[in-house]
Amino acid sequence: MKTSILKLMLVMALLSGTALTACAKHGGPSSVAEITDDSFQKEVMGSDVPVFVDFWATWCGPCRMYGPVVDQISDEYKGKIKVVRVDVDKNPGLASFFKINAIPRSVLLNKGTSVKEWVGYLPYNELKPQLETALAALSKTSTAKN
Repeated sequence: MKTSILKLMLVMALLSGTALTACAKHGGPSSVAEITDDSFQKEVMGSDVPVFVDFWATWCGPCRMYGPVVDQISDEYKGKIKVVRVDVDKNPGLASFFKINAIPRSVLLNKGTSVKEWVGYLPYNELKPQLETALAALSKTSTAKN
């Protein structure tokens, strides 16, 4: 039942042009923080854990479809990675810095370095194994350095 309601909400948001701000799992507000040009350095580059950055825009249909996937990643990986969103229209500096020319676009950063990037909508069952592989490679790299 919850899945069909979520799908209906998503279709309605897409048709109305409204941003989907509800968390897919809980139906409440998204737990994913919005990062700005001003907060990016502190919140992302200064993070002690890897950061999954979702670049999106309110007018982008695939971005709104991808939002619940990002929310699910945020919920599932809480404490292991930080998940944030950047609205490319409100943060042109970050969009320019990362050379964002297609959205949705996600970047996994570790200590400010890009580890893996995804362009376009990916369903959760495709994104999760790719994210797991990237995080496992990071873990091996950090273990080898110690």
